[in-house]
Amino acid sequence: MATAVEVRESEGLNATPIWFGPADRPLFGWLHLPEEASAGVVLCRPIGVEELSAHRAYRCLAERLAGKGVVALQFDYTGTGDSAGDPADVVSVGAWLSDIAAAIGCVRSTGVARVGLIGLRLGATLAANAAEDNDIEALVLWDPCETGRGFLREQRMLAIAIGVAPGGDPAPVEGVEIPGLLLPKDLAEAIGALRLGDSAGVLAPQVLLLTRPDRPSSASIREQLSTEKIEYGEAIGQDQFIGVEPGASVMPEQVIGDIVSWLTRALHGVPIRDRAQPEWSPTAIVARPVAGQVIIERAVRIGAENLFGIITEPQDAQLAPMPAVLFVNAGRLPHSGPARLWVEMARRWAAQGVRVLRVDLGGLGDSPTRPGRQPDVVYPVEAIEDTIDAARFIAPEDPAGVVMVGLCSGGYHVLEGALSLASRRAWVVNLGLPLVPPELTERGTVDSRRQAVRPLNSLARRLLANDRIVNDRIAHLSAVTAPALAWWVLDKLQLYPSSTGALETLARRGTELLVICDKPQFSLLAKRSRWAVRRLERSGHCHFEVVKSMDHSLFNSAGRSELMKLFTAQVLEKLVPEYGPPDARARKEGSPTG
Repeated sequence: MATAVEVRESEGLNATPIWFGPADRPLFGWLHLPEEASAGVVLCRPIGVEELSAHRAYRCLAERLAGKGVVALQFDYTGTGDSAGDPADVVSVGAWLSDIAAAIGCVRSTGVARVGLIGLRLGATLAANAAEDNDIEALVLWDPCETGRGFLREQRMLAIAIGVAPGGDPAPVEGVEIPGLLLPKDLAEAIGALRLGDSAGVLAPQVLLLTRPDRPSSASIREQLSTEKIEYGEAIGQDQFIGVEPGASVMPEQVIGDIVSWLTRALHGVPIRDRAQPEWSPTAIVARPVAGQVIIERAVRIGAENLFGIITEPQDAQLAPMPAVLFVNAGRLPHSGPARLWVEMARRWAAQGVRVLRVDLGGLGDSPTRPGRQPDVVYPVEAIEDTIDAARFIAPEDPAGVVMVGLCSGGYHVLEGALSLASRRAWVVNLGLPLVPPELTERGTVDSRRQAVRPLNSLARRLLANDRIVNDRIAHLSAVTAPALAWWVLDKLQLYPSSTGALETLARRGTELLVICDKPQFSLLAKRSRWAVRRLERSGHCHFEVVKSMDHSLFNSAGRSELMKLFTAQVLEKLVPEYGPPDARARKEGSPTG
């Protein structure tokens, strides 16, 4: 079973979003198909927060391989990313190994005979375990985890390093928590038992092992791999790429180039001109609730810039109108959201009769970058247009009725979209407004299209546009040393405008706002804008919720759980009643097609 939607070529290459694998748990992936292919490669992702850091690099690697005539498939394991499944019930190491086998079969279905595997971190450990049984020609082990137990230990250290470890006396969780993923106990034990060199046979005719300069592979692993035709290399820049918070990840350009060069040599062959062309259909069933409607997803392209998005909806969605929700990027994270939260909420709400679109803004995730622009910029002014286009796409007859949801910089884009569309509802989490929009450093002025960023006076503009040290100092003024009166003065002088200005404008217009913050964020907001927060709370149009268990990026499972409860309560209490029960809607005429 496989489904897909053809998309515009990226950098001259045909990248197609597909669902493939077993019908009861379809896997989502991107298939990069060069016009003439000589071989194929499957890219096995890492897991948890490391997968989020690797998202853009994997896409770049797949595109470059396709440019060399290699079919490349990057995909999400069961229960991760956009694939079907829930880690709490169907996920196992065995299922992930079966997923790799299904991905290899998908690549071979294009007509190529020689197939390689690339694995990063735990993805390398899984790839090594899958290689022996799948007749692999070449295997790249990129900074592999020699043992699953060591990986879990490193993840606990990473949680502390990036500030997402549970603080105080955290609520007990069922399983083992790593940044960005809650592992059921059985799955965590199976991961802990994984070893890179468990295979008794030859992994592949050719192997490339890339290790960090300060972390060479152990003697036992080298001995285990000595039966292979193996080459060694260095994973340069790994500490800035994969061992950091995803928003700070630096693309490992040198390593990507090394992998592409090695694989094109290892898999060299005669191009196949009569490539097989599997037929795709446009949807996949991603959930079958015990009570409720079957949930489907479809990949879409939006607007003139061909933004990428995935719509989640009940199978009979075309029969009735329904409420619509739009999730935008959280910083540089892709459309799946922080720790896959957007996916989980979309599927849960679709079962209640809600149509949900999760979208990548331009230059982020899987959406193309505009000509002349840089990728991975989280506050581009064009993102305002992207948000508006996405709302109009999912509800062309009533874009103002779309509930837009965003975290941090995504919350800012939601406010801009809500101001432009006169939205009736907007939900933001740990709102982050750009003190220094990108165009300020380029032109010395803020683009007039921005409504949620209040103007700075000429002195502040000159300082922030020309002096990065001053910029950083102003942007990180301590709430401890600056009293509330000082923030009020800075706001009035337009040296550091209050972050509540856009909220107050929307509240005056009647937009119903839900603002959710972690404890530090709300404490800072309340001190910097004490009187504005009080006015907003009294207005009846803005409600603040403080989630003490929540970290800023939502990589902590307790915070994600509380946030899901808050949002789902709003869906059930506010959105669903406006349209009536899902079974009653089918009798109504007229439905937005999305």
